[in-house]
Amino acid sequence: MIYVMSDIHGCFDKYQKMLRRIDFAPEDTLYVLGDVIDRGPDGIKILQDMMGRVNVFPILGNHEFTAAVCLPWLMEEVTSLEISRLDESQIAALSEWIANGGTETLYALQRLDAEERVEILEYFQEMELYEEVEAGGQSFVLTHSGLEHFAPEKALNAYELQDFLFCRAELEKTYYADKIVVFGHTPTAVLGGENQILRRETWIDIDCGCAFRGGQLGCLCLDTMEEFYV
Repeated sequence: MIYVMSDIHGCFDKYQKMLRRIDFAPEDTLYVLGDVIDRGPDGIKILQDMMGRVNVFPILGNHEFTAAVCLPWLMEEVTSLEISRLDESQIAALSEWIANGGTETLYALQRLDAEERVEILEYFQEMELYEEVEAGGQSFVLTHSGLEHFAPEKALNAYELQDFLFCRAELEKTYYADKIVVFGHTPTAVLGGENQILRRETWIDIDCGCAFRGGQLGCLCLDTMEEFYV
């Protein structure tokens, strides 16, 4: 079976419960559509679990992207950062990361040794921006946030990085006629989804507000279209 989940945001317990809930097996495949880290306390712990599984595939989220921008120059200073040494762009990136819940991730990085930090950075850098999969007789495009500046004839590799990371879902948005775009990033409650997976004819939003009060972690099986919640 092929499963997708997104926006786990450091909620390791919910992630583990979901793996048990779907009875995730070695022959199954899981795509995690970004924003594993930040807000919740255990994003690094989730990443390390994912890194140890050959059948779990990460898609880059905007939170991982921000972390990957900051980490190269934070590597040596993550335990005792000297603000005076940062240039304006570095301060802006670090401020954005902290403002979006990155403090928990920074604390977690402090507890890692240098080799573990490098492994995390390399994992971020290897993350894909999208995947195309076939399941249950249906074609899917998996991204973190949807597709900004969408055009049906536009090749996926022609989109800019930002188009995959920062697009906001709109109820009346339409994508392809022959494949469904699956994404997270925009909590479904914002769109009237009541913290449950929200389906439209051409897209599915699976961000159920895991890290927010009243939210839950959603998971969708692409083979059967069955929904799971923790």
